[in-house]
Amino acid sequence: MLHLHIIRYVESYDFKAEPDKPDSFSNNWKNNSLDDFILLNDDTELFKCKCQSVANYCFGDMLPGDTVSYGDSIAAGDFTVRCFVPPRKFHGQIHAITQTVDIDGQKIDRNAMQTTKGGYQTGRWLIHDRFSFSKGTDTTYAWSAGCFILSSKDLELFNQTLKAHGVQAGDEIAGILSVQGRGL
Repeated sequence: MLHLHIIRYVESYDFKAEPDKPDSFSNNWKNNSLDDFILLNDDTELFKCKCQSVANYCFGDMLPGDTVSYGDSIAAGDFTVRCFVPPRKFHGQIHAITQTVDIDGQKIDRNAMQTTKGGYQTGRWLIHDRFSFSKGTDTTYAWSAGCFILSSKDLELFNQTLKAHGVQAGDEIAGILSVQGRGL
């Protein structure tokens, strides 16, 4: 059975080049895309690449988490991927991350959204690439507000692998995120 394993390395939480300076594009680039993104069929590895799994885009248009700046990152544990969801304003074929919680402890529902106490839906947790429409290419660094970010080429190869194994739009794949490294 297909499943996804994200291995987050504890160093990924240390994304500020200068810890005493505010979060920004010029400061939150350190330890970028260190984490492993692995698609397996039972115990057989089908696809592997690097990804950004920690929310380092926690400034400007994207608010920081409630407990820590990267609190909108998917927490260690189980999640579900709904494959080939509508891209809206994203590049390529993307996927939704559902049925999980973020580091702040807030639930991410079947629609890849969170619902506030007032009933408003916020965010959209996705697997997408780091393509910039204004630049016409991938950005140098991956900027995550809680999503798993891959290079455009890696997202394309991941999608080809899914399709080769019969995965279609709306199909769901189980996933797990684990954290490894010093300091745990």
